[in-house]
Amino acid sequence: MPLHKTGINAAGNGGTQHSLPTSAMYQLDIVLKKGNNLAIRDRGGTSDPYVKFKIAGKEVFRSKIIHKNLNPVWDERVCLIVDNLQEPLYFKVFDYDFGLQDDFMGSAYLYLDSLELQRPLDVRLDLQDPHCPDQDLGSLELAVTLFPRSTEDREALRQDEQRFSKVTVKTFIMF
Repeated sequence: MPLHKTGINAAGNGGTQHSLPTSAMYQLDIVLKKGNNLAIRDRGGTSDPYVKFKIAGKEVFRSKIIHKNLNPVWDERVCLIVDNLQEPLYFKVFDYDFGLQDDFMGSAYLYLDSLELQRPLDVRLDLQDPHCPDQDLGSLELAVTLFPRSTEDREALRQDEQRFSKVTVKTFIMF
């Protein structure tokens, strides 16, 4: 499967818009594969990277920390339930610093409304710093697949939401 190169305004398939209902319920399966040539943030010439996923300003997933590695392999799988494809998935990479504030290493967006249903897609997200857009901060590689969810699934999840929280994004870790 070809690897699609995408940037800060990433549309997994090159920006083609599809006519998916943006307010329906979807399941987004993601495999956070690896990082490539990530930024050095520690004195020893390495970093301790981890990745946060956010939708609508809410953190929906945080990867494990890979210590002393600029080319980390996470191979972490996550399943997100989303009900608004207009909200992009925001990836932020940080360098973990014990006892200190973690250092920003770069970020990128994946626009969900550009994905095709039930079509696995390998994506490369070029990381950028909005304050230094020309700086090369490396990239993330992931695989994404978007699936429709049924009306029954929507109702069951809404009942769960009412019991547990008002958040419209649910995260399921897949092992």
